[in-house]
Amino acid sequence: MNKRPDAETNGNGNGNGNGNGNGNGKRSYLQVEPVRRAPGRVVVRRSSPFLPALLAIGVLTLAGLVLVIASQEAIVPPLPSPAVPQAEAFRLAVNRAESAAGVTQTAASKTEWNAVAAWWQEALDLMKKVPSTSPNYEVAQSRVPEYQRNLGYAQKKAAQAPDSLVSRSLWSKGLRRADVMRIQGKPTQTERYDALCKETLYFGGSTVELSNGIVARYDDIDRNLRAIASQTPLVTVMGDTAWTLDAPKESVFKVQGTPSRIIRYDASQKDVLYYGNSPVYLAGDRVSGYDNLDQNLKVTVAPNGTPDASIESWSIDSPRDDIFKVQGTPTQVSLDNTSCSETLHYNSSVIELRNGFVAGYNDISNNLKVKVN
Repeated sequence: MNKRPDAETNGNGNGNGNGNGNGNGKRSYLQVEPVRRAPGRVVVRRSSPFLPALLAIGVLTLAGLVLVIASQEAIVPPLPSPAVPQAEAFRLAVNRAESAAGVTQTAASKTEWNAVAAWWQEALDLMKKVPSTSPNYEVAQSRVPEYQRNLGYAQKKAAQAPDSLVSRSLWSKGLRRADVMRIQGKPTQTERYDALCKETLYFGGSTVELSNGIVARYDDIDRNLRAIASQTPLVTVMGDTAWTLDAPKESVFKVQGTPSRIIRYDASQKDVLYYGNSPVYLAGDRVSGYDNLDQNLKVTVAPNGTPDASIESWSIDSPRDDIFKVQGTPTQVSLDNTSCSETLHYNSSVIELRNGFVAGYNDISNNLKVKVN
């Protein structure tokens, strides 16, 4: 085989391995001698005539197995909920009835009245389970007709009430620690695990688990939680003149009007609404933060839009809601659930929260009402 000295060849006869046979950008002329190979023995592999049939049988067998499994799964009923011990029936019935009676005082929406009706039904069923050997049997029997009347009243109100997710008497997954505390009262016990971004509130035997200060799950063992299962978190504060953190985007549109622009991030289910230069950050169609650069955002996080004068200061490890009560509405809020943190800005001053509690601060603007003992 002959070749020019300025052209390199590889095993395929190409210059530098390139498909055009060039070497270093130069045109090369290759003279390739033909290679002759002796014909080898040709081996013919014949498939078994039974192979297609065997494959078909295998496919049909597998499909039948899948159908059998699917049909078995379809007919297997779900595991029943643990039965309530008869000894506990009276206590749980009273707890559930107290929740129903409490929400009845303020219920206005179909959501609230449906919850009240469901609770009266549960209280009624529990009272009927109180055994005749119980010292509370006669009391239970006397309350059955009363609960039945209350159930009918709640069902009637639910049929007439308007649809709304606004409630100041109920909470759901997705709401904040402060909402649970305001509605349920002070927990009997709390456990915090900042490294896991987790806090558990105990109300008797019932538990509420928070992640970064937001309700992630709950277990209403004592039938005393005023919580409802809802795909869309409830709204505890909603007005015509201002919106707040965790509010749905519809609340922002209602108060602020049409944004000047919107940026959507479909992969993370996050949106940014811009009103001039001021961004409003949404996560799952609810407000997670904002930056009031143009001072044009009608946002409030303090009760009634003003700080609580009865609370003079906050400190390290103070809960998030205490900051709002003392400092009022921040000029900027940014939430980062991946790091279990939230940052509040009051002009140039910064307050860092972790798992819903103050972890640090920087009083650059000398406007933070902080007191460290």
